[in-house]
Amino acid sequence: MNKTEIINQLQGTTIEERILIIEAILETVKNDMKLSSSPPLKPEQNPLRGKVIRYDDPYEPVAAEDWEVLA
Repeated sequence: MNKTEIINQLQGTTIEERILIIEAILETVKNDMKLSSSPPLKPEQNPLRGKVIRYDDPYEPVAAEDWEVLA
């Protein structure tokens, strides 16, 4: 079924019916994504988890003295 055929079939439906169709499509996509998603990582596969607790100066430049001034 192509896009034109789908649009032609939707011509006789109400907005409410179209919303139900969209919700059903979204639900199937969501279920497909759950089935095809990769399993959660094991703790040893998350080497950075828990390493950074806070940033002292998150908006300050890093190694600013290493950059050359462009003129």
